[in-house]
Amino acid sequence: MPRRVLLTMPKFLDNEGYVRDFLRDRDCELIEHREHRTMTEERLLELIPEAEALVPGLEPVTERVFAAAPRLRAVSAQGVGYDHIDVEAASRRGIAVCICAGCNNHSVSELVLGMMLGLARHIYTADRAVRDGGWPRLVGSELWGKTLGVVGLGRVGKSVALLGRGLGMRVLATDVAWDITFANEHQISYVPLGRTLREADFVSLHCPLTPQTRGLIDDAALALMKPTAYLINTARGPIVEEAALVRALRERRIAGAGLDVFQHEPHPANPYLDFPNVILTPHLGGATTDATERALELALLNITNVLDGRKPVCRVN
Repeated sequence: MPRRVLLTMPKFLDNEGYVRDFLRDRDCELIEHREHRTMTEERLLELIPEAEALVPGLEPVTERVFAAAPRLRAVSAQGVGYDHIDVEAASRRGIAVCICAGCNNHSVSELVLGMMLGLARHIYTADRAVRDGGWPRLVGSELWGKTLGVVGLGRVGKSVALLGRGLGMRVLATDVAWDITFANEHQISYVPLGRTLREADFVSLHCPLTPQTRGLIDDAALALMKPTAYLINTARGPIVEEAALVRALRERRIAGAGLDVFQHEPHPANPYLDFPNVILTPHLGGATTDATERALELALLNITNVLDGRKPVCRVN
């Protein structure tokens, strides 16, 4: 009998034929549903009992979900973040938790580059002004020769660092683990977080959300940044204390921000809407056709490998 697989990520519907063929070739079949939005826990609880593998969207996969899934053997996130999955609860039940490492490095790093250019050259402010009939003389700055601070020099952070180096930027990196070979090869300096914040013209966050990084960018951290510096967050919203960033922007203690992730998503009362020096995007760092195709294939490989008794491509527990 085919092994039953539940995919709740809404964008899989755009590649439904590929998913069905992939699973059929590996003696698996989809659990049918037509949800087009992030699934509620109650709906997930209805569908999960028959599942042997799960590829969720961004909905929380909790202890309660695992308790309702006696046949579940594998969960694969659709990207590299997995803070929405209760890894400890999965591990207690012998369930493999996997990620799609490497699927969206280029997509996220290119969004960061777009935000840096947009902020430095006031592109979005200029666009809105021209559409409203204006012709402002907005003077920006070059990226060449500026300092880029990368907080979290993992796969995405390295991609951002390489783009910065390609544009003639000096790159500082902060991380708990050092890849000295990579840093030496590309003239990147590892420094403590405080120095990164003090010296960077652009601070780009690429660390995972953990108890240690939650609220990492708070009032004290923002106070270290230059008033001409920009903060960019394409990692996870809670890494930045929202109220602290709003205060820093209101008091003009930093020059602006580029935010793809937020404390709440979608944000019911987004406090950044009135700041013209903030670029806001709806968590679309990995939302390219290229990254989606890579992530989907990696997620399917992860779960079917586990079901076949083989090692998944990227397991985290």
